[in-house]
Amino acid sequence: MKLYYSAGSCAMSCHIALEESGLKYEGIEVDWENSSDPGAAQVAKLNALGTVPVLITDDGKQLDQNIAIHTYIADKVPDKKLLPPNGTFERAEAVKWLSFVSADMHKAIGALFTVNYVSKDKAVQDAYRQYAMGRAKEILAYLDNNLAGKDFLLGKNFCLADAYAFVVAGWTKWLEIPLTPYKNIQSYMGRVAARPAVAKVIKVEGLE
Repeated sequence: MKLYYSAGSCAMSCHIALEESGLKYEGIEVDWENSSDPGAAQVAKLNALGTVPVLITDDGKQLDQNIAIHTYIADKVPDKKLLPPNGTFERAEAVKWLSFVSADMHKAIGALFTVNYVSKDKAVQDAYRQYAMGRAKEILAYLDNNLAGKDFLLGKNFCLADAYAFVVAGWTKWLEIPLTPYKNIQSYMGRVAARPAVAKVIKVEGLE
């Protein structure tokens, strides 16, 4: 398999998923700032949206979108228990958390990366930043409350929704959003980062 990713992006969660799975794969980093980067040119051909992650399977099929890739990887190695078994309430709960990170958390926190693109007017930028920051804090508070008394999103057991949540919550350090008000998230981030597969991906992507 081949995974196209960019360091620190949401695709990092799929990079973690592959490491957790133990499956053989090739990680191909895409450098969007380098116009001659072959990975960026290939992603543009593979995905009309020009975004990562893009996964090429062993039989040459293509998947993009984080939730699709996470579920595909987990189902390839059911013994690893990266997601609960199909047909169980726990599986639905894991998909709920994957959906929450994708549809709510990713969108809310990620919006703060785009402030300077919204308008050239500083007043508009400031208003947008204030709104986006408020929404990001609401999302973080929700996550923090739902981690109370738990090691991971499903309780005691790590699943791939944790990989995705870990990556998006990690964007806060680049956006100067302190996690000090969110004690449960702080301890959660430490637990996820301590996993060998996660630590390896952090090192490979140069995010130590």
